[in-house]
Amino acid sequence: MAGGSNRRTIVVAGNCQGSFLHRALLESPELSEEYEIIYFRNFRKGDQGPLPREHMERCAIMLEQIAHKAGSIPNQDALPADCRVLTFPILWMNSLWPMASPDPRNKPTDKILAGPYPYGDGLILRFLDEGLTPEQASARYLETDVADMIDLTRFHEINEQKARILDERADLKLGAYVTERFRTDRLFYTQNHPTLPMLQLIRQTVFDALGVAPPPSDLVAASGGMGLHHTPIHPKVAEHFQLEWYAPDMEYKQHGGAFQIGEFMRRYAAFE
Repeated sequence: MAGGSNRRTIVVAGNCQGSFLHRALLESPELSEEYEIIYFRNFRKGDQGPLPREHMERCAIMLEQIAHKAGSIPNQDALPADCRVLTFPILWMNSLWPMASPDPRNKPTDKILAGPYPYGDGLILRFLDEGLTPEQASARYLETDVADMIDLTRFHEINEQKARILDERADLKLGAYVTERFRTDRLFYTQNHPTLPMLQLIRQTVFDALGVAPPPSDLVAASGGMGLHHTPIHPKVAEHFQLEWYAPDMEYKQHGGAFQIGEFMRRYAAFE
């Protein structure tokens, strides 16, 4: 067997949220001493890591994150009959970032694998295409009434429905918490990167299901850097959803710095 291990495995399949759970499980003496804990990167079809068949053959617990675009997990036929499978949904909050768009300028760097701005903004990109300077694009961005461009209510209804469908499929229901609490609590830094309180809820829910107390670990370290980059929320979006935790002068992190929305978007517009 690979690595010479005869221990049963816990396989965690999912995106960065699954990777966080993997690190939390490793920090649990009760689990890490009994099981070999494996993480299988499963973001979407074509964006998967390796998962040797022997890990599945020894699997005692499969923690599978389900998503609308996730690829199928390989070698599922090798799972033992006594393997316990627990599914949990991918969590996101697209409603707060309706202009999210891939930015062709963003490329991986030696220091930042995902690139300096992994979360692009279609509105800024449009203004740049129109020939505006970064300063002009940022000012125009703040002046734009997004609600005149996008049906924010309908956009949210679509995302809420997707979350509800995943909750119906999942053993561990987490999507409803997001849709019920996103106005009163800051749950995400970006569309798919949860804040520390949200990560704590994810961890607690999974450990409760396993019947094990979660370790007293450092959530910042366990998050794997998910809080290092924030995406600003447009003031009109915050106004539409009546976000109780939002403040016009709040700062957003960007790999070592923290900036209010105007300066953040100016820097984003200017980067090459």
